[in-house]
Amino acid sequence: MRWAAPVIVLMLLAVLAAPAFANDDSARYSYISIENVSINLAEEHAVVTVDYTIDDGISLLVMLLGKSDLRRKVLEVLDFENARVQRLDLNRAVVIVSNASDDYGGGTYWFPKHTFTVQIPDLTVTTPQETRRFTHVREVPGGIGYFAAT
Repeated sequence: MRWAAPVIVLMLLAVLAAPAFANDDSARYSYISIENVSINLAEEHAVVTVDYTIDDGISLLVMLLGKSDLRRKVLEVLDFENARVQRLDLNRAVVIVSNASDDYGGGTYWFPKHTFTVQIPDLTVTTPQETRRFTHVREVPGGIGYFAAT
């Protein structure tokens, strides 16, 4: 019976690792499949909302073992510095990014080119002046300039 615990651990690791290698889906990271990302820019900060699905077998493990691995993977997918998770559940996360944009003074901001870890099927970037939509991208191309809301 000593072998039961190591076997269970190995089976658990196999279940966690298999989805990462099972498919060449570019919007997939480990057991998470990204559906869309929304970036709302306000001054130098950003509120990033990501909708995703989790493999069925993993959902139960996340509920039983906690969301720390899910939190880490979501932050890795988004790949922002100075990011903290505000809300996290089994299909959506809201992440606050401090200093996401450069402040050029006078209410002028620049959100630089940003690269994600995976391809984002549907990306929306909203500034006080406009909303830009991108499909099947790995980055926010070229960056976006905007002004603070008045």
